[in-house]
Amino acid sequence: MKDPSGLSIIIVSVDGGIARTLRMALRGVNVRSITLASSQQQALEAFATVDPHALVIYVDGPENDAGLEMMRYIRRSPQSPNPRIPVIAVSPRRELSTINAVINAGGHEYVLFPASGDTLVKKIMAAWQTTRPWIEQSDYVGPCRRRREDKAYSGPERRAERKAKAPTAAE
Repeated sequence: MKDPSGLSIIIVSVDGGIARTLRMALRGVNVRSITLASSQQQALEAFATVDPHALVIYVDGPENDAGLEMMRYIRRSPQSPNPRIPVIAVSPRRELSTINAVINAGGHEYVLFPASGDTLVKKIMAAWQTTRPWIEQSDYVGPCRRRREDKAYSGPERRAERKAKAPTAAE
């Protein structure tokens, strides 16, 4: 699907202003089916009325955040309507702790807020068309976090060699 007008999106944010801003950005690039939810209950009701292609969740931070709780519910709960739905996290925070929290909760993509509609649609399409394997472990459920498929990639070995050759503080 190259035309975003066929996408169906659920936006989850406890802040109505942010949800409306994200909806306006997506409508600006021709996404027409957008449902807003301000709570987990509203998001579950939205799943019952529409068949979404992706979930856009606003994440404010790693500590006790409703967005991250929603991501964990979607990925891990037996009552989840679609545990494999592409999840795009939108956040104004660029700290590594927030990004890692999103990745560990099972997010497909991470977008800094504010973002253009083009950026959001590109991330939604990338998540929706992903070919990464699905992982279901006791501590993680979501798309494989490794992005490289190249078997000849020698990054870990190369880093180990550099570390072994590096001078120590005693030298």
